[in-house]
Amino acid sequence: MGVDRTRRPPPSTPRRLRLPEIEGVTLSNNLRVEFVPRREVPEVSLRLILESGAAAEPPDQAGLSELTTRLLTEGTADRDALHMARWLDRLGASYSASSGYSVTTISMHLFSDVLVDAIKFLATTVTQAEFPENEVKRVRSERADEIDRERDEPSMVAGQALISELYEDGLYGRPVGGTAESIPLIERRDVCDFYGNWYVPDGALLIACGDIERGPLIEAVEAHLCKWQGVSQRVQAPPDPPRKPGRILLADRPGSPQAEIRVGTIGVPYGTPNHHAIIVANAILGGLFNSRINMNLREEKGWTYGARSSFGFRRGAGPFVVHTAVESGVTAQAFQEILGEIKTMRKELVTEDELDLAKHALTLSLPLQFESARQITSKIAQQRIYDLSEEYWEVYRNRIEEVTAEQVREVCETYLARDRMTLLAVTDAESVLEPLSELGTVDLV
Repeated sequence: MGVDRTRRPPPSTPRRLRLPEIEGVTLSNNLRVEFVPRREVPEVSLRLILESGAAAEPPDQAGLSELTTRLLTEGTADRDALHMARWLDRLGASYSASSGYSVTTISMHLFSDVLVDAIKFLATTVTQAEFPENEVKRVRSERADEIDRERDEPSMVAGQALISELYEDGLYGRPVGGTAESIPLIERRDVCDFYGNWYVPDGALLIACGDIERGPLIEAVEAHLCKWQGVSQRVQAPPDPPRKPGRILLADRPGSPQAEIRVGTIGVPYGTPNHHAIIVANAILGGLFNSRINMNLREEKGWTYGARSSFGFRRGAGPFVVHTAVESGVTAQAFQEILGEIKTMRKELVTEDELDLAKHALTLSLPLQFESARQITSKIAQQRIYDLSEEYWEVYRNRIEEVTAEQVREVCETYLARDRMTLLAVTDAESVLEPLSELGTVDLV
């Protein structure tokens, strides 16, 4: 009624970023507890961060850290796996545990009225896990089966082959979940040793957000985690690998009508001085739906459902990767288009419209990333894991808005050199080998 539907409505006033006020306390065993009270909804998000990622495991035992996390709920001295599962069901809470390269993260999401018992459950998994031999064998076998299945997934093959090429035998060249060779060699004693050495309160952080009060929260944490003892060291970032010349790699999947393709090189860690310029540059190149690579391959050419690029910021230099899937017949052309977009970004200034779109996408969506308890614990965890400054999110918008077109060109010139780009395709080798050879020497892997 009375609305002119032929005209697009003007945008509303941007939402103000409301950052949480974080309170904290360090227990006598050096466990750090940080919390954000949010009383509007009767929910709580818990996130325990341990310095015990893949960087802490022996190189020949890839997957040990991840396997340990999967076994945390499989039994204690007086509770078997079924008992633990029923206990979690009674809580009505979610529980997940996973390892990255630097840390292990254990998360729970629950109603606030079961907070004390949830903390007890969390503490039990972290401090009392016994790793029964039969459960170790079962979970190890399940992981080995997963790896076998992943070999039939072209996207998984492409991703692993690329990081193996970029990082070789370095930490980031090993999958966090382990390999077909390493997983069968991991024994119960290995899990117990890793757990005993790295699952300790010194250097650990428990983050809580939601319907909580300081007194009851700290009382519950002290009751169930204060007797937890042990000292470890911070998991260090690996040294930067040499930035070697790129190659063209082809993994044969006979008869495949589709090609999983990757373009990648070694990127940068968190904390580089031009961090925000890199974020803006990637948004324009391939980080957004309206990015150059996606609009080219999807909207103009119609070769794919989507193409994206990303910088994997880590404690060490993570990878830069462009990933997509196209019809096998246009594999070489897709590589050419991606490399062409990267070259243009390196040599020419982006337009003001592109710059504004990227900045708006990165900054106007920021308030939405601090709405739920889970989101808040995730953002705090990101700051702590990667040693981001206390004001990182507070100044994020300004830092992004200050990025210039020349800075975008400079970071692309610095980090996206053509001679360091590795091209990788997983597809029918016979049908693409000749056109790919026009781009350079092709190595079958």
